[in-house]
Amino acid sequence: MSSTQNTNFSNCNRRDFLKAAGIGAAAMAFPMGLLRNANAASNTDMGQEIVETDVLIIGGGIAGIFAALKAKDQGLDVTIADKGTVGRSGLSPWFGAYNYYDPASSGTRANWRAKKSHGGEYLTNMDYVDLFIEESQARYKDMVAMGADKANPGGHVAVLKEKVMERDIKLVERTMITELIKKDNRITGAVGFPMDEDKAVVIGAKAVILCAGSGAFKTPGFPIGSLTHDGDAMAYRIGAEISGKEFIDFHWTHWENPAACYDNWKGDLGHDLNVNTSPDGGLPPLSNAISAHNGQVPLFIKGPEPEKGKKLPPGLAVGQAPPGVRSVELPIVGGATAGMAPHKSEGIFPQNAKFESNITGLFAAGDALCTEGAAYHGFGSSSSNSAVQGARSGVYAAEYAKKSGRVSVTARDIKTIKKRIFEPRTRKQGYSPEWVTQVLQGMMVPYYVLYVKKQDRLEGALANLSFLRDHFAPNLIANDTHELRLAHEVKNMLLNAEMKLKASLFRTESRGAHYREDFPARDDKNWLAWVIISRDGDTMKLSKRLVPNAWKPKASLSYKARYANRFPGEEEYLTGK
Repeated sequence: MSSTQNTNFSNCNRRDFLKAAGIGAAAMAFPMGLLRNANAASNTDMGQEIVETDVLIIGGGIAGIFAALKAKDQGLDVTIADKGTVGRSGLSPWFGAYNYYDPASSGTRANWRAKKSHGGEYLTNMDYVDLFIEESQARYKDMVAMGADKANPGGHVAVLKEKVMERDIKLVERTMITELIKKDNRITGAVGFPMDEDKAVVIGAKAVILCAGSGAFKTPGFPIGSLTHDGDAMAYRIGAEISGKEFIDFHWTHWENPAACYDNWKGDLGHDLNVNTSPDGGLPPLSNAISAHNGQVPLFIKGPEPEKGKKLPPGLAVGQAPPGVRSVELPIVGGATAGMAPHKSEGIFPQNAKFESNITGLFAAGDALCTEGAAYHGFGSSSSNSAVQGARSGVYAAEYAKKSGRVSVTARDIKTIKKRIFEPRTRKQGYSPEWVTQVLQGMMVPYYVLYVKKQDRLEGALANLSFLRDHFAPNLIANDTHELRLAHEVKNMLLNAEMKLKASLFRTESRGAHYREDFPARDDKNWLAWVIISRDGDTMKLSKRLVPNAWKPKASLSYKARYANRFPGEEEYLTGK
């Protein structure tokens, strides 16, 4: 990130912005966002609430709930903070399948590991695959014991909230956590604000587990509007290492209701959990976007077909539409999840097999942890991995908290953080967060930016994004705490967009859910490595971290044997034709 430059409001008009940023015709249609804040508040009006806990979990989905339950088992004081409602936030309501390893039906452990390694194109963290093999079935039994395998109003996870409340775990709901606090590279807590009141909520903690999920750009058609990479953004700002940002998720919506989240996905709700014990099930990454790039529009959803000599996972039949799809012959609209990576392909980079970040006392689990490699692989494995990772991270965080003393935050530090958090509420004029979000969407959602990538387009998007970041993000306004949430969310989305563009430029190859037209093949010599993003002062630093030799593909395997999916132009690029 470059140093911030505040805009002179009297000199920055619509024409200057469009000329400087090079915004396209779609963005020009948006109204200019410079407004007066008619309801600006005073810093003296901001109260505060202090909460002390041993283990703080940020995010109340599957990973967060299992983390809380297992940390509570260790006899500690546990708190969950969620900007929505525990058990119903983020992607939790759309949890409809569970994949686990069963020694009786899943084949050998070696075969499962090989499938996972191959599916993630050799960037899968195999320590976490081993953990999944060992504990995923036990977590499924936990789900069944708590009644989460049956249809429940609000989704399968909603019933788990009752179990959390029975255990006297403190819930801080409808509260957006915006900053993590550290002292001497050690986590000491977090600060945020509730949706209904101008006050700061300061939570002191010995350990923090980020379970805040992934995020996107609030594009229509997919139910992830509350997920804006808050966890990644907070962690990055205090120096945590982030990875996997170049990999892009591709979910579709139906042409009938492209902006109606519930209509598009209601088939995932109201049924018993779909359970399977196979490591197979991923779709070829980016196939829809590449088809669109080749002019094959409209696209059509097709029912699954098994590999030769194999059966489909339970619950699916040849020619049958996937869950949530009313017909196999409906044209689709793509890019609903623009800005999100495949489940668990991005997030905090784990330093070991104990869910630890490079910040002492800061842990992560679920979609907030980068473990699954370059592509999504395994129908239902996201939810089961969240349960496994959440549970085990809760144990490790509790073990750490038991050995750690509490570090207090000074009143001066809290005052400084409060001023930062509430700046959009106190600013008398500036830019609407809704407007900045619209401009961001106009720049980042087109398929030719993040899905089908090329250096010149990535650099152009990054230049536009830099203008938004430097001139508009520092001047956001909020009339109330709802708009304050939007202001912080768009800042986090801008940071996520910068990470994605820079990581996509940095990885000069194609792999999994990352496709570069100008580098349309895998480069195992140079890129069997993770892209690590970290903060160096005001600069975003990118570096490589090599995959351990034991996790790399066998040298005897040919290129075609290593990689099942082909990219357009790959063969010509490799052969020089």
